[in-house]
Amino acid sequence: MKFVGVTACITGIAHTYMAQAALEQAAKKLGHEMVVETQGSAGTNPMKQELIDAADGVIFAVDLPVKGRERFAGKPYIELGVAKVIGGDKGVNVMSDFIAAIEAGTAAKIEGDKPAPAAAPEPKAEKPAGEKKKGFFGGLFG
Repeated sequence: MKFVGVTACITGIAHTYMAQAALEQAAKKLGHEMVVETQGSAGTNPMKQELIDAADGVIFAVDLPVKGRERFAGKPYIELGVAKVIGGDKGVNVMSDFIAAIEAGTAAKIEGDKPAPAAAPEPKAEKPAGEKKKGFFGGLFG
C-alpha cells in the first residue's frame, strides 16, 4: 500500500522530524511506501498532489491543525499526536491498526472536496509592433 502523511509539533523542530522518521521506518518495516510532509518552524514543503491522489491512506501525526488539509479530501485517514508514533514499535502498531481499518472499510475519511487543479496562466496579449505606451513616461520604458 501507499501512504502519505503530515507531521507537525508545537515548536516544529525535533518531534516533527522524529515522527516523520518513525512513520517512514514503520512503512518500510511493514513493506509499504510512505511519503511524509513536515510542517513546522522550518517551513513546509508541500508534497505533490499526484502523491496524495495515489495514496491508499493518510496519517496525520500532528499537535497542530494540518495546513492544506483539503488536499487530502476523500482519503481514509488517522490523526493522532506526534508522541503516539515516536519510540519503539509505536509507528508500526499505529500503521498496522490503520491498515486493518482500511481493509475492513471502517477507516474514517477526510471530509470535503478535493481542490480543483490550478488553472494554467493565461497568455499575455502582445502589443502591436510600433505602438507606443501612453501615460506619464510615454514610450521610455517599453
